[in-house]
Amino acid sequence: MAVMVAYLAAGPRQIVHAQNPTVGFTRTVFTVAENQGPAVITVGVSATPAAGENIVVTYLTISGTATEGTGGDYISQSGTLTFTSTTQNTQSFSVVINNDNIVNEPDETVNLVLQLQTSQTAILGVSVATLIITDNDQATNTPQPTAATGTPIFVDLAEPNNTFEEAFQIQPDAAATCRLTLWPPGDLDYYSFAVKSGTFYKILTDDLSPGIDTVLKIYNQNGEPIGENDDANTALPGEFQSEVIIQSNTTGIYFARVVNKSPADAANKTYCLAIDAMDQPTPTVTPTLLPLRTGADACEPNGQLPIACLFGDNQSQQFNFVPPFNEGPDQDFYRVWVKPGTTITCETTELSSVTDTNIIFLGPNGEDFNPQLGNDDKAPGDRGSRLTFTANYTGWLHVLVGPVNPVPLAQADQFTYTLACTSTVPPTATPIPTAVVGGGGGGGGVIPIAPTITPFPTPTPIDLSAILTPSPVVIPEVTIQPLPTATPAVGQQNVSTVNVTVYYDSNFNFTPEPNEGIIDVAVALFDNTNGRLLAFGYTNQAGAVRFEAVPSSGSVRVQVPLLSFSQIVGPGESNIAVRVAPLPLPIGIP
Repeated sequence: MAVMVAYLAAGPRQIVHAQNPTVGFTRTVFTVAENQGPAVITVGVSATPAAGENIVVTYLTISGTATEGTGGDYISQSGTLTFTSTTQNTQSFSVVINNDNIVNEPDETVNLVLQLQTSQTAILGVSVATLIITDNDQATNTPQPTAATGTPIFVDLAEPNNTFEEAFQIQPDAAATCRLTLWPPGDLDYYSFAVKSGTFYKILTDDLSPGIDTVLKIYNQNGEPIGENDDANTALPGEFQSEVIIQSNTTGIYFARVVNKSPADAANKTYCLAIDAMDQPTPTVTPTLLPLRTGADACEPNGQLPIACLFGDNQSQQFNFVPPFNEGPDQDFYRVWVKPGTTITCETTELSSVTDTNIIFLGPNGEDFNPQLGNDDKAPGDRGSRLTFTANYTGWLHVLVGPVNPVPLAQADQFTYTLACTSTVPPTATPIPTAVVGGGGGGGGVIPIAPTITPFPTPTPIDLSAILTPSPVVIPEVTIQPLPTATPAVGQQNVSTVNVTVYYDSNFNFTPEPNEGIIDVAVALFDNTNGRLLAFGYTNQAGAVRFEAVPSSGSVRVQVPLLSFSQIVGPGESNIAVRVAPLPLPIGIP
């Protein structure tokens, strides 16, 4: 199963046809504070359509990190906008934002999607945008999760920022953003910043810990790379800071990506990022891009996972293997939204006489399934490909289509294929057995019996009688391993440091691995004496969160609401590891 890989990263680019107007979002990123909603999203058309030739587009919202519903962060929206010869060139729709009271809530995202109705004399421009919901609730003297000292665990407050859609916003000319991490290995950090047309900007990394070697890449508002730097000063050995100077040709949002080139362990290592507006610099040789190539299909560039083309689960469209720039080869990434129980079938048809495709399915973060899902020829003599997958999660399914044989650049436009994806949903679903749990001071609830939280092989007995109800209850078994603590004197204020790790033990070795952490699990700390909330945070990519020097009047109650878990710890430093036992799930394999 061979897939030709294109190494030139690029962002969404629109093919412009002068004879047809272009309709799309006026921006790629919209921002609203949760107490200033609703968010107003604008859609524009490049030229007024001729009389009788209406342009109709459908808009919808898809949850990113924000949750939808009356008790969530926003209310889902969908509808149509119609541009006629008598309407204005811009129209808008609103997204209702729910103002909650959660303190120090991270920025949350909503995906905005625009679709052009068929049989229209128009071209779809910016069809995918991001709505960022910022928090307005600030805590007073509430300890925040901080980077661990002496342990390979970090809570980078910019995370998750591994894609363009999740980019962390930085203000130009503000103080440098520091204590940023590039752990675990392979971590990608994306940042967004506002620019003004004609202004020069210097983007640089600084204060690198030993073992960090940054590579900085800058993208314009369409996600197209415009500059890159490894070492800013190659004349000084051991200086691994990066610096790129660009001039904005528009007013909007640009992006910066930082990766770590060093092979050393990046645990407990940090860097700073600064963006400064500046006067015109002394002319230097700046990175340039190859001219865009004509003939590329409407989804290009989509040669890498972060810029995968949005594809409907019942959509069919023709594409080709023409690279977006004047060098190849080309491969095509697509993304389809799936939900548990939905079966997705994608196949290539209507291949030209020289085309031979293969298809690979990848998970929401671009990871391979186990076993890997891929198909070359769907039948003997049929060079098309077909692949089926039954989803067990809610999120993106990534579809990678590539040519089996190398494609000559000069004849790339002859290598065409049609991609079609269809979905089916079972008529009935078998309910998952549930159990009522309670105790732990956190109330009762209903949770699935599987997956279960199981203890380590040799757990240390802990007396939970102070927090459990007298009657027996059914609870998931967990193992807590706090460090030895001293009993505080009466009336004395205690200080606790708590490390919590939640992980999915996929290899049954009862040890948290870097790739087993469960991200974005909420963890709360309460004063067990008076019930006051002391701190609140989310687990990082390693499934870990650390609360540093939390003051309390007595013992501290640690709660993980998602797992209905509650545990009491004393002063000093405590380490809590919650193991989620793996459960085999069905995966559709062709």
